Amino acid sequence: MDDERIIQLFFARDELALSALKEKYGGSFGKIALNITRSAPDAEEVLSDAYLGVWRTIPPARPAPLFSYVAKIVRNLACKKLRYNVAAKRSGVPLPLYELEDVLPSALGTETDFDAKELARLINQFLSGLEKPMRIAFVRRYFYCDTVKDIAAALRMRAHTLTVRLSRTRERLADFLKKEGIKV
Repeated sequence: MDDERIIQLFFARDELALSALKEKYGGSFGKIALNITRSAPDAEEVLSDAYLGVWRTIPPARPAPLFSYVAKIVRNLACKKLRYNVAAKRSGVPLPLYELEDVLPSALGTETDFDAKELARLINQFLSGLEKPMRIAFVRRYFYCDTVKDIAAALRMRAHTLTVRLSRTRERLADFLKKEGIKV
């Protein structure tokens, strides 16, 4: 079923919308949740909460593309669940996002020289200047939290090569943000 039809089902408040959404994208959403939470039960909880969130927000939202809209909800809920778990355990969890700590400002949401929307705009501008394979790798690594091994296999390159290229891309992003006046 195409995305527009699924959205129409949501607008009609037809529960088939959730079934169609799960059937079409459920595997991808589950992978995102599991990549971030590193726990199957937590990933299932995140997915349940995400589907409830989608049900509550469509309508009035009419997202385009649907996948990106729901993936962002899943990712945000998974990150929230991870933060909760890490705080409860008082232990660190290695996440690809930590690779960006030296690149991105650490004080999002506080009084700083920038705002999150401006930062997002600049990152999108930077990404648009990358070659397509690196843009895909960057988004898969730092938005969907895919493993280097999985991304490297999809892009048909060695994991070490990808790790080096991601490192160089992070350095280029840091330089780009500094030139744009963003302080780390």
